[in-house]
Amino acid sequence: MRAELVFFQHDEVIVHCPAAEAPAVAEAIRTAGDTAGRIAFGDTPVRFPFTTAVVERYSDAK
Repeated sequence: MRAELVFFQHDEVIVHCPAAEAPAVAEAIRTAGDTAGRIAFGDTPVRFPFTTAVVERYSDAK
């Protein structure tokens, strides 16, 4: 994978990668978020929603 972490702060993660890798990168971020929630808070019914957006340029990210 050629993906590179560009920015990470609080609840925002920006990764630069080839378009073909975007779905796998988005899934990896979702999985990491779920894992972090379980590590930090254990088995809880509370869910921590994580939204991903695949865009062509940073200015399009919401």
